[in-house]
Amino acid sequence: MTVTSSDGTTTAPDGGGGAVLLHKLTMIPEDDGVMVGRPDTASYAVFPEEGAEALRMLEAGVPVAEVAAWYERTCGEPLDVDDFLDVLADLGFLRGNGEDEPAGPVRWQRLGAWTFSWPAWLVYLALMVTAAAWMIRDSSLRPSYHDVFFTDHLALIPIALTVVQIPCILVHEGYHALSGRRLGLPSTLTISRRLYYLVAETRLDSLFSVERKRRYLPFVAGMLADAVLISGLTLLAVALRGHGPAWISALMLAISFTCVMRLLWQFMFYLETDLYYVLTNALRCSDLQNAARFQVRTLFRRWTRRPPPVADPDAEWSDRDRRMARWYAPMLVVGYGFSLGSLLWAGIPTTVHFWSQINNRFSDSGTATSGILDAISFVGLTALQFGLLLYVTVRDRRAAKESRGDSEREEEGPNGQEPEIAGVA
Repeated sequence: MTVTSSDGTTTAPDGGGGAVLLHKLTMIPEDDGVMVGRPDTASYAVFPEEGAEALRMLEAGVPVAEVAAWYERTCGEPLDVDDFLDVLADLGFLRGNGEDEPAGPVRWQRLGAWTFSWPAWLVYLALMVTAAAWMIRDSSLRPSYHDVFFTDHLALIPIALTVVQIPCILVHEGYHALSGRRLGLPSTLTISRRLYYLVAETRLDSLFSVERKRRYLPFVAGMLADAVLISGLTLLAVALRGHGPAWISALMLAISFTCVMRLLWQFMFYLETDLYYVLTNALRCSDLQNAARFQVRTLFRRWTRRPPPVADPDAEWSDRDRRMARWYAPMLVVGYGFSLGSLLWAGIPTTVHFWSQINNRFSDSGTATSGILDAISFVGLTALQFGLLLYVTVRDRRAAKESRGDSEREEEGPNGQEPEIAGVA
């Protein structure tokens, strides 16, 4: 029986015929088998239907010998019990004597349920409709890049917008996390990289524990948060007009514009944004991005008359991934070309112009203090951004190298032979 597995460290029991203890597992039918996993550890594998049924029998307390006998009668071939138990141990599915299941629901599950309850949806709808009505009525409330310049003190603009974006990003990612936690699924927040962009990322690997139709809301929850923030900030700007300094109302619109840009960013799906996961879920693909990348590398090597690339031994692309990659690969190339072209056309020239202006301000002894502050703030924020980008790049490369090293060690097996485990699901 072939099983697509992931890494694990649990030690398997011997191949005796007694019963074994399993952790609480989820089983979701997929096109190529049954996705079996532990949501608490995000360990998942695709089993054939017969293998999943064998797991159901083990969960019910049926002895291993009886399960093996049932498998042989059903499939017409014997079950390699030792190998089967090794796979379950590698995945962390086996539960040792005295080992308890994780206690209670995940944290914030009740808050997640409230956040996406019907009353909450009515509030979101009311906010968005009211804000849209105000934007139609007053053109100054419509998103525009002019909103960024909410003050004449240019040094405050990059500092203020950088600071206020942090809670907005946390709200965006928090909605992703809460949408999963309302289903009882754990999640983690991390910083990652897409091409030359730094991004915050919520990891929801445990979504494999629910049907595909229930995964859409966790994927688009961040975009919902951005739409709610845009609406709320616009209405807050309206409420603050004529009350206090004018720049406070203008600041609300500036923050709203950054949320608009983050919402538009999601349409750059080739960078694996929220809409990419919506797309792959609708297409019933598991790893469309990497399958398309491999196809692009293959075509490039063919055009340059070089040997074809060797596929990652841990890559388990389904037939559907490979079929969809044929039309997604050109979109991937166009998308990356657009991002790199934008960098060459606008990003680098703009940065060079800014540095030229900064150099002039530092070299001009008559420059006002505000000009010096502008230069210092830009230098500081630029250094911080590039420093974070370098750190994340080095961290990810180091993690990938360690992962490859672990895979190579595991492939040798206990007797120098490659075990019958296909790879990560």
